[in-house]
Amino acid sequence: MRTILIAHNYTENSFAAMSYHLAHHLADVGNRVVFISHRPFFKETQIIKKKKGEIIICSWATERRPTSFADIFWFAKIYLRYKPEIVIGHFVGNNISILFSKLLSVGKVKTLAYYHTLTNQILIDSNKKKSIQSLLFFRKRLFYKLFCDLIVCPSEFAKMDLKSFHNVNKGIVVLNPMMDRFVTKDKNIENTIVISYLGRLENSKGVLDMINAFIEYKSKNCRSKIVLNIAGSGSKSKEVAQLISGLESISFLGNLPYNEIDGYLNKSHFAIIPSKFDAFNMVGIEAMMNGTPLLISNTTGLSNYLLDGRECFKFDSTINSMISLFNQIEKKEFNYEEMSNSARATYLELFSLESYYKSISKIL
Repeated sequence: MRTILIAHNYTENSFAAMSYHLAHHLADVGNRVVFISHRPFFKETQIIKKKKGEIIICSWATERRPTSFADIFWFAKIYLRYKPEIVIGHFVGNNISILFSKLLSVGKVKTLAYYHTLTNQILIDSNKKKSIQSLLFFRKRLFYKLFCDLIVCPSEFAKMDLKSFHNVNKGIVVLNPMMDRFVTKDKNIENTIVISYLGRLENSKGVLDMINAFIEYKSKNCRSKIVLNIAGSGSKSKEVAQLISGLESISFLGNLPYNEIDGYLNKSHFAIIPSKFDAFNMVGIEAMMNGTPLLISNTTGLSNYLLDGRECFKFDSTINSMISLFNQIEKKEFNYEEMSNSARATYLELFSLESYYKSISKIL
């Protein structure tokens, strides 16, 4: 029985569900999985016994971000107790778990770090001083080169970014998965065309440009049937609210509970992803899982795996390109039912949990 350590969030109600389900899959096939959960926080260790393996769930020394000496000493005890052969880290779970596993095992443990965010995303969204951000990038570059055996990238975009910015050749592409929660899909778009945005409201996501493009399009097309929904939160929330104030054709719902996301996407005719920079985009996978075609920018990693006119329409992340996109949707020179079915089929082929398990198993 191998021991595999995963540092992420042990929950089904977020992007981290990929790690939750991977842990159960690995335990089902006979591994012992030590899962260190940042959120939710577990005050006491829990053990889930499987027929062939088990999952041991615990949390860091405190509920704060694991960056302190207390977290280091706590992790050292966990490592020495369970002695994992493989360590998989996500986000803040990367640093201590991977670095100190390498040190404590004298380099023997196999380490996999996830590369979720593009460099330009960080630069455009960060409020840090340039000197501090450069230092953080330098530290991360050393971390990748010295302590990581493989760096799991969710797209070719991410792998290219890792190589071009950090000069690291350890990237391997594994597409992010999504649990299948599909029920049914309403394919009628006769009266209105509902285009919905879901995600963070940050500069890199292109939300403000999307709104400005939509306002300009509607001003020239008064009889347009398109309505725009926006759900999410972030540093641009106030600007979004001010920009759409008094506009009946745009609805701002704020941050949605995770259990309402499927309903939101299912009732939408298209999900729009106007990102200026994006390593992948999990909302796109959730939309396709629900049979909702995408309107996706060419600078999103997910777009490389989709065919324009099949399960999506692609565009450049500029105001003029988005105006042309809205005009294209309004004309309805496409078969929506076919696009909806294709979106669902592409999800099943590329982004199901089963596909993810196969890819990860080959690496491990």
